[in-house]
Amino acid sequence: MNRRQGYRWIKAAGGRIPVPAVASSGRYLGQEERLRIADLRLGGAGVRAIARDLGRSASTISRELRRNSHPTTRSYRPYAAQKRCVIRAGRPKPSKLDDRLLAAAVEERLRKNWSPQQISGDLAVVFAGQDELQVSHETIYQSLYVQGRGYVEVHLHRHLRRGRSARKPRATQLTAAGKIRDKVMLSERPKEANDRLVAQCLCQAVLSIGISAGSW
Repeated sequence: MNRRQGYRWIKAAGGRIPVPAVASSGRYLGQEERLRIADLRLGGAGVRAIARDLGRSASTISRELRRNSHPTTRSYRPYAAQKRCVIRAGRPKPSKLDDRLLAAAVEERLRKNWSPQQISGDLAVVFAGQDELQVSHETIYQSLYVQGRGYVEVHLHRHLRRGRSARKPRATQLTAAGKIRDKVMLSERPKEANDRLVAQCLCQAVLSIGISAGSW
């Protein structure tokens, strides 16, 4: 292929090497849907009307307008919205505990042997209204068990109640304390248990003993 033809393709693609577009799964809004949202918004359509037109839920359209509209003018620009969506979908995602102030607050509470749930709840109270200084308990667990997930020191896992250095699925956490020793399956019961003859005889014996004791 002639080099000049390659330059023409790159120029037509806006100065970037053209790559085939990845087919959308339909789970998330695409560029065409965002263009349609912008057209309907300019026509004065509401959130529910746009949702019906696109076959989406009203909450999806409301979230799209809230997250991707211009922060100052609140106007919806479809190409800018698509760009924001692509940036948010990038990997790897930054961790909230990359903030050293938040990481220090979490470390302080971990050294007091607080659980991640307790830390998350306390930060929500102490830093109420400051979302950047609040974190979920799952993020704290990941910072302790997954390398590179924030500035929290990984050795602080020793302050957790179980003190493990790695996570284990709940299905593998069952111990002998939670099991019945020498259990007998229902299929192995004796035949007398099915017709309850033994139980009836025992009940009659107990009743007769009680009546005799009362007569005394």
